[in-house]
Amino acid sequence: EMLRSLVGSEMCIRDRGVYQMKKQNAGLIALSIVFILMGGFSTIYNLSKYVSNRVFMSSAEKTTGYVKWIDHELKTWGHNKRASNKAETYYITVAFDVGGKEYTREIFTGTYYVSQNEKVNVYYNTDKNGEPDKVVTDIDNDKRPYLTWPLILLLGIVLLVLTKKNIISVGRKR
Repeated sequence: EMLRSLVGSEMCIRDRGVYQMKKQNAGLIALSIVFILMGGFSTIYNLSKYVSNRVFMSSAEKTTGYVKWIDHELKTWGHNKRASNKAETYYITVAFDVGGKEYTREIFTGTYYVSQNEKVNVYYNTDKNGEPDKVVTDIDNDKRPYLTWPLILLLGIVLLVLTKKNIISVGRKR
């Protein structure tokens, strides 16, 4: 009965804290949606690439190649040359033989776990001229999985749920 007797201005005073909290939480909701989109798309992309390579490898021709060359590049940026401002990329060249002719496959990776002259399985299809058309190596699919994107996706989902249930908020409750 008390709620029915409140006039407009008193209701605005009563509901002001709830409105301000929802307005302030809009930023948290937007952030969680960004995390969900970034993490979700990247996770789906990486997973689909892994699965499509595995499917291709099961039906392709197979030969054995070797790691011909390994090089790396270290990039730093910003005024502070801290460890967090560095990215290392490895360029791995795999050589393989198809029909008596040598071909190479360039692989770019952020991890380094092969050595020069190491044997590598190479899976390929040939075009109408007998040239390798699509080439996938064990190195392509044995890249260590990144947990970063699934964790960002999970963080976005948890942040959204906690914000929607008013368990966390940016503003102060009155």
